[in-house]
Order: sequence, then C-alpha cells, then structure tokens
Amino acid sequence: MTAQRPLSPFESSYFATDTRLGSVPIGGMPLFIGSTVRGEVDAGILRQVLAELAAGHVLLRSRVVGGDEGSRFVADGAFVPRLEERVGETDEYWELVNHRPDWSDGLFGAVLLRGSAHTRIVLMIHHGISDGRSAFALLDEMWRRYNAHTAGATLPLEDSDRDLVGGVDELLTRVTSEAEVDGFLAQVLDMASQFGPDAAPHTLPRDGDGVGDPGGRLALRRIELSSRQTEEIVNAARAHGISVNSLLGGAALAAVRTLLPGSDPVPLMCGHAADLRPELSPRLPASTVLNCASGAGTPALVARDADPLALGVAVDAGMRQMLDARFPALFMRASQRALAPQVAAMLSAAPAIALSNMGRLTAHSIPGGLEFVRDEVFAMAPGMPPKMTIFTVADRLTIQVEYDTAEHSHTQMGGVAEAMSDQLARVMRTVTVRR
Repeated sequence: MTAQRPLSPFESSYFATDTRLGSVPIGGMPLFIGSTVRGEVDAGILRQVLAELAAGHVLLRSRVVGGDEGSRFVADGAFVPRLEERVGETDEYWELVNHRPDWSDGLFGAVLLRGSAHTRIVLMIHHGISDGRSAFALLDEMWRRYNAHTAGATLPLEDSDRDLVGGVDELLTRVTSEAEVDGFLAQVLDMASQFGPDAAPHTLPRDGDGVGDPGGRLALRRIELSSRQTEEIVNAARAHGISVNSLLGGAALAAVRTLLPGSDPVPLMCGHAADLRPELSPRLPASTVLNCASGAGTPALVARDADPLALGVAVDAGMRQMLDARFPALFMRASQRALAPQVAAMLSAAPAIALSNMGRLTAHSIPGGLEFVRDEVFAMAPGMPPKMTIFTVADRLTIQVEYDTAEHSHTQMGGVAEAMSDQLARVMRTVTVRR
C-alpha cells in the first residue's frame, strides 16, 4: 500500500492561499456535506463509522507534510477523525459552514449538531482531497455503515481506495498529450483575439456591501422540488432530447437574464463543474476520495423573455461540443502551465451563473428511529461567483443557489432563486399542456 506521495500541482493549489482554478478561488476551501434528520443520532456509533471511513479511504487519514522537495500526503495509520458534538439548529449550521476548519488535526472530521427539531451530521473534508461526487458517495457509505451498526453488523472496509493514487492532473497526463494541450491553448488564444468587448459575456452586477452578512458571509437559497415536479422536469428534458443538467442550465440563464437591465439579447455564460473520472484510464469510481473536478462553459445569447427549454437545447449542444473537444481535461492540464495574459483572462472569465450537478443519487439507508429530512452540501469561498449546486436524492431534485453576500446581496440572489423557480414552473407547464 502506498503510504505517501507528493501533492500534484492541482492539489497544491488547494493547500495554498489566493489561488484559483479559472474564476473559482480554491485555496484552503472546505467541503461540508451531511444529512439533516429527525431523531436521535448515536454519537458512539457515528464515531465508529467515521473511523471506518478513514480506514477505508487513504486520503481521509492522510496529512500534508512539507519538506525540501515540496509537500506530500502521508498516510497516518493512527489517525482518528474528530467528532465534535454541538447544540444548534439552522443558525449554528451557517456559523459552522462560514468558518474554515482547523486542518492541523487532519483533513477529515465531523460535527454532530443537535437541535430541538432536527439533528445534523456534517462531514468536514478539505476540498483538496475530495470533490462533490466522492463526498456524496462517502455520505452514502456513512449511512450504510451506521445502519449496519444499529443492526449489530459491521460492513467490510472499502477495498478500492486503499492506495494513494496520483492527483487527477497527473493521471490526465496518461490520457492526454502535450501536443493536445498546445493545440487547446492555441485555440483559446485565437478565440481571445476575436473576442471584442460587445461579445464579452455579461455577469450579475455586484451589489454587495463589500463586507457581507454578519450572520454568515456565504449563503444560499434552496429550491426543493416534489417527486412529481422532479418527474416533470426529467420528462421535459427527455422530450427535447437533452440532459436534465442542460435544461437546468437553460433555466438558470433565463433566470439571471430577468435581473439584467435592457430588453435586447445579451451574451451570457453558464459554467459547469465537470467530473474528470470518465477521462481517466482506468476510470476511478466515485467511491475513490479524490478531487477530480474541472470545469467548462456554455455561452448563449439570451433574450429577456427567453424560453428556458430553447436555451436548454443550446446549452446541451454547447456542452456536447465541450466534451467532444475534451475541454474539461485540457483545461485542467492547461491550468498547470504559465499562460499568456490573453489566454489566462479568457479561461478565468466569470460565468453569469455556474452549475455543479451531482446527478441522481440513491436514497440513504436510514435506520429505524430516524426520519430523513434532506442532504446538504456546501463548498464556497469568499469571492466565488454565484453558483447552483444541484442534486437529486431518490426522486426529489434540490437546487441550492449559493453566493458571497459581500459581492451579491440577499435581495439580488433571492431574485435569482425566485426567477429560477419561475422558469422551472414554465417548463413544468409545458409538460402539463402536452399530456
């Protein structure tokens, strides 16, 4: 078993300060993920489960150790994840996710937040070692293990994540060539030279106060669809031959456009988090704890009264082009190079809105005595452009509209969330009419 390895350049940027991937500030970013339930969670069992998770996933029990040759991940066989028990509800949760954990005790821990109405289990993971897909897989494994313990059983340790595989940017060197990266950068430079000021994508105006909400600078507005509403969104996407993610991207662009001035169509960019696992050979499963997140963008000319479904078709076509061109993989490779100023500016341009879609996830194995309320995930940093984190647990779609209140006010982003709900309602009405 590999006990240590150097951090890759991509991973190192997460452990540095003031670093970005494209338009996203990533230095030191935490990833919070967990579940809210009704009922009493057994802290003793949860501690056992956290220890099993760390034992089965090598990066969870690793530490970052500096040296003359740079920083390394070093697996710590004696590592025990810290579980902190607190009293609190929603306000205390937002206080938690607005503070960066002390990573000196390890890169993985948890908080058990007990309130009068709800109990929250919040896993805290350094974003340098995990992305949303592996975090959701870890959360589901946590519940399977917890459920097994309550029944007097123990699940075997995860055996597919025992070795320290390389960082995703280094793994990509096996499936991409330097010539491909050179060609990618040449294309971006050519695009930048043709990109006039009138064609530059618009973004939401910054109307924040520069300080942020004292109750929590980083915030979200949540949209939760019913099972029936989720089914209607899925059916609308299928009827138009596009992915649900593309439909949601079209709705998001239409929503943002309603908050921009003027009546003429304006160029907007929808950003997309992209999982690089499908690019790797062999392909890593989602259960492998590793940050494999890259990004891409789909531009569109958006009228004030744009049809979200028509925009979804445009987003889908743009995303297919991006994937065919291997944009997420080549963007990741190119981001590790010193870039020409025009290219760097092009690749770091902020989108009007970004989507991070985890897809459809199976319902958790929740033991008797506990009632599932919702999953929650939050990975934000000061200065990050507005984004929507999207996931479907079982048959219910959740959209989290996330933002930095120092840059975008609650009023503005509440308007985005309301407009997004309106656009989804427009989509669902088309499904109803066609029945």
